[in-house]
Amino acid sequence: CGTPQVKRLFTLILLMAVAAGAAILLMRTVARTEVVDLFSVPAPVTDVAINVDTGGISLDGGVDSALTARITRGYAFWGPDVTTTASGGKVTMTANCPLLGVISGCSADFDVMAPAGAMVNVRSTAGSVMVTGTSGTVTASSTAGGVAVIRSRAATITASSTAGDVRVEATTAPTRVQATTSAGDVDVDVPKGAYRVDASAGAGSVSIEGITRDDTAPRSITASASAGDVHVVGR
Repeated sequence: CGTPQVKRLFTLILLMAVAAGAAILLMRTVARTEVVDLFSVPAPVTDVAINVDTGGISLDGGVDSALTARITRGYAFWGPDVTTTASGGKVTMTANCPLLGVISGCSADFDVMAPAGAMVNVRSTAGSVMVTGTSGTVTASSTAGGVAVIRSRAATITASSTAGDVRVEATTAPTRVQATTSAGDVDVDVPKGAYRVDASAGAGSVSIEGITRDDTAPRSITASASAGDVHVVGR
């Protein structure tokens, strides 16, 4: 006897959900604001760490020993909490969005020019990460987004993603490369030579070409994808 009432209740809940979704979409598009902040640190900068809740990171290695950053904060009503600190040559930048801020489109994108030789440790929870033209140790990761380390001269490169493609492109032979993803493809491009190679794909193909596999080599490459293809190339 309660079936019509239950159906009406479900219909009402569905309509409320649709209305809420439409309101959120409207809020994310019409009411969204973008604010650009500039941040700089004088030389010498030796260590750069960036941790972003929602947003992308792009870091380029420059010839200067100082650091400059362009931080674009996007939001409808609840903006990200951005912090920047510098001490003893180490620069730390973070951006966190409150829960309701994420729902309304909160984000913070970082475009950074840093000394090429600085140590780099960058991470985004939801966004892409790219590190270009650096020579210091690189650690780059994303939970939901692609990760790329390109034109790298670093001896040690660690690039990882939980859901996204991972690409490492080294212009000088690295000592150690670790490139992994749970869902996506992995591409590693290094100068020709001898490497210890550990390459695997849980649900995909593995191809290795242009390098000499040598288990006694001082240089190593670890490349793995749980669901995706793995390509390791020496040029």
